[in-house]
Amino acid sequence: MEQNELLLRTAFACMSCDGDIASEEVELIKRLDREKRLFGDVDIDKELDELVKEINLKGKGFLKQYLISLAEESLTEEQELQVADVAVQTIRIDNRIEYSEIKFFKVLRSNLKIVSDETLLDKIDGIDENYLAQDIQADYLQMYDDYFSTIELPKFEILKQDLKSVGS
Repeated sequence: MEQNELLLRTAFACMSCDGDIASEEVELIKRLDREKRLFGDVDIDKELDELVKEINLKGKGFLKQYLISLAEESLTEEQELQVADVAVQTIRIDNRIEYSEIKFFKVLRSNLKIVSDETLLDKIDGIDENYLAQDIQADYLQMYDDYFSTIELPKFEILKQDLKSVGS
């Protein structure tokens, strides 16, 4: 998977992992696309709509598939740092950090094989020890099963095209 697609799927997975897609999360993705071209040369509205359709079809399977894809990637330390940064930005943007989001991040983090916790704490704004607690690294499968046994995903509505972008 290309890095820009991985980053978009990371943002979307973190945006939907708590069962709610907040408008601030959508606006963040659009801003990252507009200002940094982080997701490549894509029609971001169309891509987001396709991801909503995919998660509605697959439910938790979408998030599981994302985590499996992430685990299979051979990323550099910089790429792993970028994945973690996009994840944390997305989780924090709505100023409501749910426990399910922290649990999901811990599972995501366990699939980043190179970057150290110290580097994450040093380089990513807003990340703290809560994101990196040892429970996930002690037993990945238990945390994975725990996250997916407790989260319920609704059917999401197609994202509104008329949302105002941040900074517009």
